[in-house]
Amino acid sequence: MKTVAKILILSASMALAQHFINLEAPKPIQVKAPTEQSIREDIKREQRLRQYKSASIAASQVYKRQGCGTSLAEPTGRIAVEQNVSPRLLAAVVFVESSCNPNAVSKRGDVGLMQVNPIWHYSQAQLKNPECNLRIGASILKTYLRRYGLREGLHAYNSLNGPENEYAEKVLTIAGIS
Repeated sequence: MKTVAKILILSASMALAQHFINLEAPKPIQVKAPTEQSIREDIKREQRLRQYKSASIAASQVYKRQGCGTSLAEPTGRIAVEQNVSPRLLAAVVFVESSCNPNAVSKRGDVGLMQVNPIWHYSQAQLKNPECNLRIGASILKTYLRRYGLREGLHAYNSLNGPENEYAEKVLTIAGIS
């Protein structure tokens, strides 16, 4: 019995040794030296990621102060950076327009977070998609801000409804800008 056990142990040991003897050598790792261009691209990408994070934090603070969840902070921050709009301002418009409800529909038919009117040739499904609505609304807002300035641009975004300063002051107060 002891001989059989010894033979089994010896056979197992030899099989294990054979397994390690027949291993293929690992393939060499190919390393590409970074170029000046690739380093510049990496730096730009890192800077953009820092901008996204900072903008998301700013949007999150606005949403938290208004009692909204923070789930919209990341897309709001990212889209604000992409559109070159203040993330606090964008978050404040979202709150004023829809109370952070992506399914909001006004009596006039404006839809989603930024209350975009379908006359801009978008479907209800697109306008109820939070990221799509944020992107469309931010683009419209950016256009008005560039064309008219801060307060008048906000008034234009609000379709020129009500007294000019009322809407702008509400948005700016929520954004913590005024």
